[in-house]
Amino acid sequence: MKTSERHRLKDNDLALAITSAQGWYVEHQQTLLAGVAAVVIVAGAGGGYWFWKGRADTQGRSMLAAAMVIDEARVMPPGPPAGTTLDPTLTPGQAPGTYPTEKTKREAALPKFMAAADAYPASESGLMARYYAANTLVALGRVDEAIAQYDQVIVSGTSVVARMSKLGKAEAQLIAKQFDPAIGAIKEMAEAKDPTALPPDALLMELARAYRLAGKGDEAKKTLTEITEKHADSPFAAEAKAELEKLKN
Repeated sequence: MKTSERHRLKDNDLALAITSAQGWYVEHQQTLLAGVAAVVIVAGAGGGYWFWKGRADTQGRSMLAAAMVIDEARVMPPGPPAGTTLDPTLTPGQAPGTYPTEKTKREAALPKFMAAADAYPASESGLMARYYAANTLVALGRVDEAIAQYDQVIVSGTSVVARMSKLGKAEAQLIAKQFDPAIGAIKEMAEAKDPTALPPDALLMELARAYRLAGKGDEAKKTLTEITEKHADSPFAAEAKAELEKLKN
């Protein structure tokens, strides 16, 4: 599976939720930054609980969206020092809201994701924050830490973000050359009968890649053949045929 396809598989199911969170953050940013809040007195324990829960959900979305703003910020080199150019289009130093490298941007986003995840660990926004924190740790080369974060999301249940964390953990394990547990996890997902699970053809493509990385060429060929025969109409069928030809040569 191509890197772009893996990223699409991992992120598309969460895109709508993230976009909604970012829109909410932009709309309410001024109020949030000002730190002005109304004190609402709710009569009764039940009413107090729902007020607290709603407030927690709101704060969790805000923290996640703020982290995503950093994660999606532009990467660009800093401009020349002030007074060294007459070009009015150039901003001296680092332009606000931008980062000089992907690494510095990820290092800035990571504590924001972790703060949201730790503050609201059981909420959907908190779980998504931990998932993105794990992805960021992988990108920074901190694979063992990433796996630990993925595990915390996985035990949360069968939500979309939990399933995506299973795949993210498997990919992290492949990077760490922990081939057997990675292959086992991907195979289990590919064989799942859950209609809401990730697409089996895409998972089979990922499984074939895992077999290749583990040096198990015969298993890779068998998996790629399964894609071409059982998922002939899949967008991955052509890629599977191409990979089969490479393995034959």
